Amino acid sequence: MSPTTLLTKPDPTTRPPEPTPPCTWTITTVEGITLTGHQPDWSMDDPSQTGMTLDQAVNYLREHAHYTMLPVDPVLPPATLDINGTRYRESTSAMFAAQIACHPYTPQQHQRTPTASLTIVEEWDFENLTPTDLARFATQIRTQADYFENTVLPELTTAREDWILYTGGGAAGAP
Repeated sequence: MSPTTLLTKPDPTTRPPEPTPPCTWTITTVEGITLTGHQPDWSMDDPSQTGMTLDQAVNYLREHAHYTMLPVDPVLPPATLDINGTRYRESTSAMFAAQIACHPYTPQQHQRTPTASLTIVEEWDFENLTPTDLARFATQIRTQADYFENTVLPELTTAREDWILYTGGGAAGAP
């Protein structure tokens, strides 16, 4: 069988993977009221709680955020020479960071679907760059831009599509 045939004709004996069932969070109040909502699989935080009053649960949900921090390769400052001529770096801090977050019960409608937040370090000066240092820095910045486009953007798009699928695009039920 040719590679073209393999690519264009699916094997009739294989089945697509079963979709994973949606996850939910649960809050049970002291009054015996149970609140539930969609728990995105990308979220690092599960708001499930017990032992709070209904008023506390409502306030808690209004402040709750589903979020995930996305790993980002560090953009390193150029190494400098110490008194002995040994190269060292004063910092290995990440210049950029990316996060996806959703605040499903906030009064601000635009925060009820997943959005991306980018952190860019302020006041981080790169001084006395050699041509090699500048070329390396430019490569790292391009790598970060590619990461945002090829990783953060698809993750955000998937998170928003998932959110719309399970909540209709707004809050997953008003508290």
